[in-house]
Amino acid sequence: MENLKKIREKKKVTQVRLSIACEVSQETISAYESGKAFPSVDTLIKMADFLGTSTDYLLGRINDDMPLLSIKKNGFDVTDLMLLDMFDKMTKDKKNKIIGYIDGLNS
Repeated sequence: MENLKKIREKKKVTQVRLSIACEVSQETISAYESGKAFPSVDTLIKMADFLGTSTDYLLGRINDDMPLLSIKKNGFDVTDLMLLDMFDKMTKDKKNKIIGYIDGLNS
């Protein structure tokens, strides 16, 4: 869970502070960050809430640490984000083909 360490350091939160918020030991947070252990679902949610990010980011499923709830407020839902992520990884040629396809669907 390398994103855990990234967001924790970005937010200037110590392992000790996070461990208190999540009701686990500092050693447990260290084990999560090094990949030696994985949190329970409840602990994962506590970490995401405390750090102001999503569980998907902590799990490495998405690369943006912005919480999905904030993104939804801006008009995006999970499907939108998945499409944006896939589109972002495409070559320019494939992007142009997708844009052409969408133009065809909309006309």
